[in-house]
Amino acid sequence: MKSNKTVLVIYNPISGMGKFNSFIDEFYFLLKNANYEPDFFATEYANQAKNLVSICDNYDIVFSVGGDGTLNEVIQGNFLRKEKLNICPIPNGTCNDFAKMLGYRNHPITCLKQAINGEKHEIDITTINNTPFLYVAGIGRFLNIPYETKSSTKRKIGYLAYLKQGLMELNNKMKLYDTNITIDNKDFSDSYSLIMISNSNHIAGVNNFHKDIYLDDKNVEVLLCRAQNNLEFINSFASFLMGINNDNIIKVKGNNINLSFSNVPDKDWCIDGEKFISDSKNYSLKVANQMSFIVPKTVNKRLFLKK
Repeated sequence: MKSNKTVLVIYNPISGMGKFNSFIDEFYFLLKNANYEPDFFATEYANQAKNLVSICDNYDIVFSVGGDGTLNEVIQGNFLRKEKLNICPIPNGTCNDFAKMLGYRNHPITCLKQAINGEKHEIDITTINNTPFLYVAGIGRFLNIPYETKSSTKRKIGYLAYLKQGLMELNNKMKLYDTNITIDNKDFSDSYSLIMISNSNHIAGVNNFHKDIYLDDKNVEVLLCRAQNNLEFINSFASFLMGINNDNIIKVKGNNINLSFSNVPDKDWCIDGEKFISDSKNYSLKVANQMSFIVPKTVNKRLFLKK
């Protein structure tokens, strides 16, 4: 690699049970040996990564070391910039859906080696009411779990914290949302227990959630579920994940989605695993632009139209 390249390493010091703290020195020396000049920044509160990325220097790469929430902040900050930066996710959180989809492994040093020898790909960025997200936005059954699961529990038991919260959620009554939905001018209005818009085939820890996606085709996957009780919901998604058609599941591709709820939803949207607070009945989602990501050379090329 050429010399005089600079990188910014943003990390959440408590994410992933704090394991990255013990790898900082090795991370630094690997970057130096690859002819990079690294700056490290540990986040201390919500939106700090977003604010930093929005105003920082023009680094060659910004490494986001943490979970999907930290990466979402980095994306939001980059979205505000005139000159966009190259982003590299280093998974160090509870779920790490997006980084795992790209082929990054669990160990941060292994991930850094993958990134140093990686390649750049453009990936679509979607907005919900002008707020950018990277890989998933949704509302409805179980989609409150990522932001309602306590951070302290995630630090103690990791991914099992989500499963524990999910079992608790089963005790709550299924709620349906009467929604007027248009997807690229086609109407899908009905009562839904789940509405999910995504640009990923790795969601909620499930690999190959969607079987036929591209991350750079200017489209997102819209999944709508009409199941009215827990048994229907579980059976519907079991069929979907096995590739079996189910009348309760509607799946559509599109790049311009408008939703109007009959009432303000009693739960918040979840975007990239974080709470999206809004008291509106109306939502507009669209593929806004693309950002450059550093991905391993071993990435599944079927994820990209442009190889």
